[in-house]
Amino acid sequence: MIKAENIVNKEFRKSLFGYDREDVDKYLDELIVQMRQMENERKEMVATIEYLVSEVTRQGASEATHDAVVGPISPHATVSAEERRQAQESRTTKK
Repeated sequence: MIKAENIVNKEFRKSLFGYDREDVDKYLDELIVQMRQMENERKEMVATIEYLVSEVTRQGASEATHDAVVGPISPHATVSAEERRQAQESRTTKK
């Protein structure tokens, strides 16, 4: 998965008849902003999903209900502990 930092750190070879460097840099800057926004939104969504799953579990939902909620999202809900912490902090500060 490409992240904003991959774009920030990407280096291209120079060529005699290449693209206008300023245009490329401007476009990449726009991509970086959008990707960071999407990364933050993803972290917030994953934190919300994890919170909702914990609430379903805490409230003693049946195993079938738990599997129906958790099953489809588990492959997409893998984040690092640091991402989870940042998302939880973000959610807490918005309250």
